Amino acid sequence: MDCQHSPHIRVFVDRKKNGEPVFESVPVREVGEHTYELLSSPGLALNMARGDIICTAIPDQHVEVVRRGGNFCIHVYANELPQDAVDTLESEVQTLLGGTLDGRYKGNLTLAVPASNGFEAIRPVFDRFREATGVQWYYANIYQNLDDDEDETLLNWWVDN
Repeated sequence: MDCQHSPHIRVFVDRKKNGEPVFESVPVREVGEHTYELLSSPGLALNMARGDIICTAIPDQHVEVVRRGGNFCIHVYANELPQDAVDTLESEVQTLLGGTLDGRYKGNLTLAVPASNGFEAIRPVFDRFREATGVQWYYANIYQNLDDDEDETLLNWWVDN
């Protein structure tokens, strides 16, 4: 399905300092009341990736992931990135890992990579990108506590995949 022509919903990202919620629009396929399959990994919202089934019953809170789709969501945040480095990363993610570049906004990238590859296969691909650009990459859907950047407790959802 073409993500540009599919329905979009707003998912909660975080709160501004004044308490106002921040949302991101993501392409979805509706599977039930307040329940959707993500057709692309989000670029800002955490704890979800392409293929996940999510519930948005409480709109101003983090979504509930009902079922994992089996993908890691990986974020890259930068002011700008050389096009050749992005092209190389996209090619390697696709050919070596079976993943996709789900989104790009200026120097920010969102990628979906099947967790079945394992961390040991994923890390070298993204570390080469970091070495070429000096820009760090991050897993966006592996940590339990979304509201504490210091808490690195893992969800371990991929262990059973």
